[in-house]
Amino acid sequence: MNPQPHPHPLAELVRIESDPAYRALFCAELDAAIQDRFANRAAVVAEVQAAADQLRALILHDAPGPST
Repeated sequence: MNPQPHPHPLAELVRIESDPAYRALFCAELDAAIQDRFANRAAVVAEVQAAADQLRALILHDAPGPST
């Protein structure tokens, strides 16, 4: 078997810079990925804040927690 030659490391960047349609697609996909990452981060932050609120409520109200 003949090994496949590796593409030039900057080939993708050259294509993004030189092909307006490809650039538009790349930017749209990048924007969607960034929005997904921010949404996931916001969801995790909300979960952590809810857990912290529950812990505060347990501590401040001296509510009995699960016994160990």
